[in-house]
Amino acid sequence: MSSLNLLADQWGGARVIVTGASGFIGLNLVKRLSELNAEVLVIDRIQPGEQFPNVEFEWADLRHLDTTYEADYLIHLAAVTNAGYAERYPIDAYEINVLGTANLLNHVRINKRVFFPSTALVYKASDLPISEDGEADVSSTYAQSKSMGEQIVKFACNRMDVGYTLVRFFNIYGTGQLPMYIAPQILRQIAEEHRVVVRNGSVMRDLLYIDDCIDAVLKLVITPEAQGTVFNIGSGEIVSINDVASSAVEASGQEEVSITDLGENIAYSPTSIRADIRKVQSTIDWHPSTSLIEGLKIMWENYARSG
Repeated sequence: MSSLNLLADQWGGARVIVTGASGFIGLNLVKRLSELNAEVLVIDRIQPGEQFPNVEFEWADLRHLDTTYEADYLIHLAAVTNAGYAERYPIDAYEINVLGTANLLNHVRINKRVFFPSTALVYKASDLPISEDGEADVSSTYAQSKSMGEQIVKFACNRMDVGYTLVRFFNIYGTGQLPMYIAPQILRQIAEEHRVVVRNGSVMRDLLYIDDCIDAVLKLVITPEAQGTVFNIGSGEIVSINDVASSAVEASGQEEVSITDLGENIAYSPTSIRADIRKVQSTIDWHPSTSLIEGLKIMWENYARSG
């Protein structure tokens, strides 16, 4: 049976709760779940920008739930996900990422698996690929809030006697991402200003295209061997922000676009993080299939059409 048919067989008719479905990763995930004929309940404070078959929406603030929900799977994506925002508004980050997670898990009955995404920013910077047991650094508000979320999920799932899968996302990018993130920020500058200014071009990051990320998530949630552990989700490749800017200029086909590196020191941001993805690759049939230049070209074409 092909990987696609196996996904359709496993997800068809499954009852799935998704939080954070109005966000970048959440919206793409809900779309794929709908295509696989899963029965999806979205719990969110913001209704997703698109409607899909077999997807219901219920408005709720995860910090103040008064209903108990039952499903086969819980995919809990709702969170403050921008590290800069978390530093400026730490109470929001802790309330949503920690209290919201704890309260949600106190108001669900899950039969098969809880899936929780953490972040690669829980790791200490390293020039080498970072494995799941790599040295931690939770000195930033965002990293600490997500690390606490990991512990809450483990604790609650053990109490509920249900399996969990944790992942640590590296830099996921793609069409529909908010402009505060690096890839759409650079492409917007190329289109609107015909120049690119980056805060620190020497920072090294691991970028993974959204479609590859969703494929990994869908496979991990239903794989028995992925239960009770954590996985890195990234491309396994590393590029500088200056390289991202140069690739974006190439993807756009625009000529004579200048790139300026301000060389700023960015607080609470590791200088270099790259995923060691051997664990996830040995557990599921998955490998990143979209190169950085291909992903940026898709984003540019969509940006040009919508603009």
